[in-house]
This record gives sequence, structure tokens and C-alpha cells, in this order.
Amino acid sequence: MQQPEDSSRTLLLWSREGGGPSEDGVHVVPVWACPPDLRRLVMLGDTSPAACAALRVIRHRLEQRRAQGMWTIGVTSARDGEGKTAFAAQLALVLSEAQRARVLLVEANFHRPALARLLGFQVPRGLGFSTQIARRSGGHAQPWSVLALGPTLHALVENEAENGFPAALHAAAFRHSVERVGLSYEWVVVDAPSVLGSGDANVVEEVVDGMILVARSRRSRAGELRAAVKQLGSRKAVGVVLWDTRGVSSAAGEAR
Repeated sequence: MQQPEDSSRTLLLWSREGGGPSEDGVHVVPVWACPPDLRRLVMLGDTSPAACAALRVIRHRLEQRRAQGMWTIGVTSARDGEGKTAFAAQLALVLSEAQRARVLLVEANFHRPALARLLGFQVPRGLGFSTQIARRSGGHAQPWSVLALGPTLHALVENEAENGFPAALHAAAFRHSVERVGLSYEWVVVDAPSVLGSGDANVVEEVVDGMILVARSRRSRAGELRAAVKQLGSRKAVGVVLWDTRGVSSAAGEAR
């Protein structure tokens, strides 16, 4: 494993060299994460205390739901470009803050993956999430491989350098991965596709316990938000988060 040139900006350091199967048979592969733009990740580096406080309020609200059996959370938005991927990463970071809980960050936006790029790490060849799903759907029973960004934050994400399998979202193995691999974690955060224009977000909705809808200040349109809420329905709605109210380094809103 090669250390990044500027290790001071490393997201989280996984100290164990090499990978190996965990007790539940999931293969853990350590990676270095060096986010290229810390302004988009308010839980890291120098940032607004108010932004971090807002995220911790959301965590508190979700922890209350956790006591009711809600522990797999989908994050979506009405349209692309409204900050849902950045918020999903922020949510995973705040839930795993100070190693308070084991968190699995899952990328389900196979058409437009961005999590590895946002967090600044490379996905090893053959370990992209949709690639693993396609292998299992083809009858190759191999352990799921998760990428360890730290001792309590793991990820199942796409490899943008390889051709993925967008249709894998609709395979039974997608549901199996969230349900089976997720058993090893206190929280599962799924970066879902945007709602309008397809039914992909509804596929994620059926797998998770709750959905958070992200809206972006000065970008999201009220009519599209209403249409997205109508398409998702209220059965698993956790709330709406208003994101980026005062620039890219600020976060506001809460899950109601």
C-alpha cells in the first residue's frame, strides 16, 4: 500500500497492512484516502463550527431513529448536482466520528459515481461495487470486499477507471449486499441515484430503512422537490436536508 505524498491530509489512516477476511467473511482492503477539496467535507480540516454542529444534530436525530430499528439510510435528491453525494459522505463521517460507530458507505449511483473521487482514494481493480454484484449474479461466489478508510468507516463504491455495470442496481445481489454486509455495521449510508427521471432511487428506497432528500440552496427548485417527495412517498421518509446555505463550506438543515 503506497502512502500519499501529503499524508497530513489523509482522511483516515487504516494501520493494518494488506487485506484479509473479517470474522464474518467480508474481505477488508485498506486504502489511503486523501480528499482533494476539504471545503466540500466540513467534518475534516478547518471549517465552520456551525456546519459541524448541524451535522451532529442530524446524527442525534438519526440515533433516536436507530433505537426504533432504523439503521440503513439512503441519501438522494430531486436532480443531480444538488450535493447528495457530498452529504452522504458527510453523514458517514459524522456517524463514525471518534469511532463511535461502525459505518458502511455504499455507492448506488452507478451511472454517475463520484465517492472515490470526492474522498480521494483509488478503488483496486475488480473491487468496484457493481463489478462485485455482476460477478455474484454470474454465479461467482466470492466474499464481498469492502474498502477500509479507517477502523470504523468502510466503503463499497465504484471504480471510475473501469467499466461498471449500471444495471447491477436491479440485481438481487444489490439487496443482498446491503442486507448481508450491513449486518457488520451499526450504520449503512447509501448514496442513491437522484429521484426524477428514473426509478433507480425507488430501488434503493425498497432496500433501506429510511430516505433523506437533499436540497441545495439557490439551486433546488420547489416544484422538483415536491415531485421527488411524491415519487418516493412518505413511508420511509426521514426528512429533507437543506445543504450549502452559505457556500460550499457550510452545511445546514436537519432530518425531521
